[in-house]
Amino acid sequence: MTRHFIIDCDTAEDDIMSLFALIKNGISVEALTIVEGNISYEQEINNALWALEFIGKDVKVYPGSDRPLVKPFRSVEEVHGKGGIGDEIVRPSKFKPESKKAMDAIVELADRYAGELEFLAISPLTNLALAYLKDRSIVDKIKKVWVMGGTAWGRGNITPVAEYNIWVDPDAAKIIFNAGFDITMVPWDVIVNYPIDDGLWNKIKDMNTKMSQFYIKIYSHYREYSMKNEKIGGTPHPDLITTSIAIDRGIIKKSDRHYVDIENCDCLTRGMTVIDYLDLWKKKANTEVVYEIHFGRFLDLLFDLLKWF
Repeated sequence: MTRHFIIDCDTAEDDIMSLFALIKNGISVEALTIVEGNISYEQEINNALWALEFIGKDVKVYPGSDRPLVKPFRSVEEVHGKGGIGDEIVRPSKFKPESKKAMDAIVELADRYAGELEFLAISPLTNLALAYLKDRSIVDKIKKVWVMGGTAWGRGNITPVAEYNIWVDPDAAKIIFNAGFDITMVPWDVIVNYPIDDGLWNKIKDMNTKMSQFYIKIYSHYREYSMKNEKIGGTPHPDLITTSIAIDRGIIKKSDRHYVDIENCDCLTRGMTVIDYLDLWKKKANTEVVYEIHFGRFLDLLFDLLKWF
């Protein structure tokens, strides 16, 4: 049976490979929705269209929110490069974004694929929150929400305790986590345990396929930053691991269901995912939190993608 996805992007290198992974694995990507985040908003749109041209797939790209619901934020070009794939600035040669806004597209697609649509949020949750505020019935129509975001143990990457996607728009995240969606959350401080180390990086270099060469090109800046500044032993894949779990739940090795809420204050803990591990609040669990993955199974999916062409 065909699976129907919206992929919500702040389009840098890992978002691009996530899109490719969905398409390579036979998933029908009904839309890309663009949201504020990693780099300049217009470049996020350009990257999405450029990536689709690279693989020759015409998927509709809907511009969404270029700012959080309430709070200011900052982009992180130092992490991904000015162009999101390093410092190169790319532009599409023929594809154009849709005039319809992401919020409206999400509501319409939830109606069209009611009970089947899955939402892959590898970005701040602003677009989904706006769609929900417009039409709360989407909670019952969207089958699944996959979230790359938050932390399991409070080890952040934008503040000491907060992960970037949730930190950017904690108000949107708070709305979504408390709305009643079926959420699986893949935390930042879990995925950093599964980097592409030097041995795997060199193996990818030696593959010498068009896709592997593309991978090396777009990840080199991110890899260098992550190893130097975040003390990660290789290239992290937060978005792609989340996407791989969405494609193949068998990649999850350990997870548990908890009540999760979001700290949305303007304070030291802005954007922190607060997980009630001990059920102290006696609230119904609203999130499946992933704690461990089968790394070999993820690598199988990655290397299959890199052999695509």
